[in-house]
Amino acid sequence: MHKELYQWVTEEHIIALAELDPRGRFEVRNGMIRARYGHNKALDVSIKYIEDNEVRTLYHGTIKDNVRSILSNGIKPMKRRYVHLAVDVGIACEIGSRHGRNAVYIIVDAECLRREGHKVMMASKAIRLTDYVPPKCIKEIKECTP
Repeated sequence: MHKELYQWVTEEHIIALAELDPRGRFEVRNGMIRARYGHNKALDVSIKYIEDNEVRTLYHGTIKDNVRSILSNGIKPMKRRYVHLAVDVGIACEIGSRHGRNAVYIIVDAECLRREGHKVMMASKAIRLTDYVPPKCIKEIKECTP
């Protein structure tokens, strides 16, 4: 990137981007910005999340190629700290389509997660986190429509 192309960007622009992110991925506090989701396992960052005991159904976006493994092994955080689950199908499909063609969404029973001992935590208005989704908590898999 060429630094001179972005000379017009101010601190206010960056803060506005963080605060207006539709999925609430960032937190702005005391003029500083951080990611809410705690993506990377390598960084020792502790974020306290509020537990969500209300949500009943959540959605996970992926691609068809991953479905067989997910049905056998559940949904794992992989290189992240947590499994990311969306509160609506649109967000799940948007996320799934970033991984390739043939996006699908997995319908997850949040009550089953809780019964199995997996907390559901609020990362933002649109995203919930959990440590693992066992295969028994997967209700259905559907194709995303363009």
